[in-house]
Amino acid sequence: MATYTDSDGRQQADRRMNPQLRELFDSAYAMIEPFFDPQAGWGGRSLEHLAFRVLRDNFPQLSAEEVHAVVVAAHRIYITRHPEGSEHLKRPEDVKRSF
Repeated sequence: MATYTDSDGRQQADRRMNPQLRELFDSAYAMIEPFFDPQAGWGGRSLEHLAFRVLRDNFPQLSAEEVHAVVVAAHRIYITRHPEGSEHLKRPEDVKRSF
């Protein structure tokens, strides 16, 4: 089983089950990160719903469920990396399937 080092420096078991998503996640995140940025919003609203479309267009091999998983993971990462700029976003557990 693969492991990773967590933010406290401890080795943890890798729970991810889909190596295809793992391989494309960094490039997918780079594509959709701007949609979570409050400065990129329109009328005070985030554009995160557009992330689904961008991923479907750029990764047609992904199922709707996989696209959703990538967006939810990216959402969580954005909140972790930008705690001061993520108050406008729903909490990840509230993100609904919107595609």
